[in-house]
Amino acid sequence: MTVASSVKTCTAGLKQAEAVFSKLALLSSDPKAQQVFHESMRTMQEIIERMNKRIFEIENEEPQYRGF
Repeated sequence: MTVASSVKTCTAGLKQAEAVFSKLALLSSDPKAQQVFHESMRTMQEIIERMNKRIFEIENEEPQYRGF
């Protein structure tokens, strides 16, 4: 597995975690829990953005990794 595919796989896992936090925030009836889940979702979004930037950098440095 190349570095590019590993980073993309990791990013996909982070997107899944983000979706779970979002769902938990919506389903929770406790306001404090909703806030914690929402904050966790936002943190995941920030990390995903940084990972996407890194994927872009990898693909520009090594064009053979585009699309993997």
